[in-house]
Amino acid sequence: MHIHLKIGSSLRERLPQFPRGEGDLEIPGRPAASAETESATVADVIALLGLQEKDVNLMYRNHELVAPSARLRDGDRLALFPPNFIHFSQFYLKREQR
Repeated sequence: MHIHLKIGSSLRERLPQFPRGEGDLEIPGRPAASAETESATVADVIALLGLQEKDVNLMYRNHELVAPSARLRDGDRLALFPPNFIHFSQFYLKREQR
């Protein structure tokens, strides 16, 4: 599975492999056209990057706020932001539990 990743704020320092805070990520062991139950989650990506869930406060899949349990599909855009990043959406939007 292949996704486009955007990293915000202080997480960029921890992930220097993503110049300017973005890049493409191949998730190993996940077929591109897998069943929904077999697809990777946001939490899987966080772990793959060597981060812990507590390191990430805001997660957006295709511009929608989601929870760590949200499933990803091939070609999705995923943006991750740390707890010290303040954004209006964390006060006005609820994370989807999909």
